[in-house]
Amino acid sequence: MTPMNERGFTLTELLVSMAMLGMILAGVYTLQQQGLYSYQMGAAKVEAQQNARGALDLMIRELRSATGVTAIAASDVSFVDQNGTAVRYNLTGTNLQRTFNAVVDVLIGGTTNLAFTYLASDGSVTGTPGSVATIVITITTKPQSTTSSSTNALQQQMVVQDQVRLRNML
Repeated sequence: MTPMNERGFTLTELLVSMAMLGMILAGVYTLQQQGLYSYQMGAAKVEAQQNARGALDLMIRELRSATGVTAIAASDVSFVDQNGTAVRYNLTGTNLQRTFNAVVDVLIGGTTNLAFTYLASDGSVTGTPGSVATIVITITTKPQSTTSSSTNALQQQMVVQDQVRLRNML
């Protein structure tokens, strides 16, 4: 037989301790969710920026050494590279495409806007391929991946802009 002075926990004490534990766990869960959300936002922003920057760098490198611009449009440019090969950059749907030797490659997906502004040697906007001296390129991208559970993370957009002065114009 057990002595009367030994006691366990009462039901009230157990309920209070479980409620306190529940509040602590809810706070930890909320903190973890906020951290995950911040990570997804940052990762989406980095992905969008890397995609746009990589495509822009390739376009600038090729345009800088172009020997002639053959066709221009608001979201399309065609030119002849230093080896005499026709190259074209254009936006089809959300894909930024590069056509080289009649082979179409998708550089990046998730492109929401591609804009070219063509400038003559005096800095004025031109619509004639033969008078293009500088091209201003603007690319707007969003993340391609759809694995994120957060819709706001997928709505991250990045706008990159640069200009290139054509060096080898004949």
